[in-house]
Amino acid sequence: MYYVGIDVAKEKHYVCVLNEDKELACKPFWIYSDITGLNELVKRLTELSTDFSQFLLAIESTGAFSENIYEYLTDMELKTILLNSYQTAKYRDFSTMKKVKNDSIDAYVIAELIATGKYKESHISSETYHTLKVLNRLKKSLDDKIKTIQREISTVMAIVNPEITLVFKNIFTKTALAIIKEYPTAKDLQTTTPKKLCKLFRNIKGNNFNEDKAKLLIENAINSIYSGKSKYARSLMITTNITILELLIQEKSFLENEIQTLIDNNSDSNLTNKVENLKTIPGVAEKTISAILGECGDLTRFKTAKSFIGYLGFYPTQYQSGNSHTIGRLAQRGIPLAKHALYMSAVSSVLHNEQLRKIFKDKVSSGKSKKEALIIIAKKIATMMYSMFKYNTKYNPNRVLVSYRK
Repeated sequence: MYYVGIDVAKEKHYVCVLNEDKELACKPFWIYSDITGLNELVKRLTELSTDFSQFLLAIESTGAFSENIYEYLTDMELKTILLNSYQTAKYRDFSTMKKVKNDSIDAYVIAELIATGKYKESHISSETYHTLKVLNRLKKSLDDKIKTIQREISTVMAIVNPEITLVFKNIFTKTALAIIKEYPTAKDLQTTTPKKLCKLFRNIKGNNFNEDKAKLLIENAINSIYSGKSKYARSLMITTNITILELLIQEKSFLENEIQTLIDNNSDSNLTNKVENLKTIPGVAEKTISAILGECGDLTRFKTAKSFIGYLGFYPTQYQSGNSHTIGRLAQRGIPLAKHALYMSAVSSVLHNEQLRKIFKDKVSSGKSKKEALIIIAKKIATMMYSMFKYNTKYNPNRVLVSYRK
């Protein structure tokens, strides 16, 4: 048996091969991270054995650089596993007992780790789950960019027209943005009339902007404290950012439709049924379901609900030594996007789910903070989702409080 550790990088991959005695089967070497390099790797391995079942290969799960090499090796029917980089880092510290790290050592450490058999293989999601993961992460990226743009607009608006918030509490409504884009500063608003302002909204449905609001907006602009300094530059900054914001919102809406289509029209009818069951939980939105399935994959791969909770990272840090036992904050490890989705779902459930609202109130009454109670609710939702997905059942309100104790 040969154990092959591959340290993946952008331009070169370093390879180390150990035999059953954990000794070097050949001199460590490197290959280019292209198809020629991968073909060279296979050639080097066949020089040791033409029986591919004699090889166990491992690479770290480093996202951008590991995916293509993993797919290539598995297509060649070479047994290849993905290792969490945290796992290999801890083993390297234990193995070398000193702060030494380079590509050759990393390849050797990976090979040695799988030779011991004391490793935990990372999960590889199927096409549908992986697509959900990619789309949800792209949506999260757009959300972050939208918030950044909104902060930039708010900062400048606080200078050029701080009085606008007396009329619009939220300056990012369609109505407010339409006015700001046309009249960015208080100086611009001073030059217009109520009729011109109202004319902007003839094609915008559902707005409640009227002439009285227009008069108040103009009056506030006339009495504004804005001096007019750098008016052109600040106006340009605002209008440019609004254009970018509108594009980001449009792309986010498109992505949400793509995610919805993927959930509703995937080829796996069993998955479709399970998703429909999860939708029956009051307070749990489809966005939460898609985020959980995208980040965690098939929930049935977890043996228990407890292991699922652990994977998410919904557990407190602990330290125990002798008579000292300290329980700290929520662990930073886990899946941030999934944890955030469950937390927001907990907030919604307290409003819309009678059973979970009871648990929340009881926990707060017993001395828990509202945030601690919400984390308890989030863990409860995760447990329900796991059980419903595993056993393909709908939400049963009578079972929510069965295992619950004050």
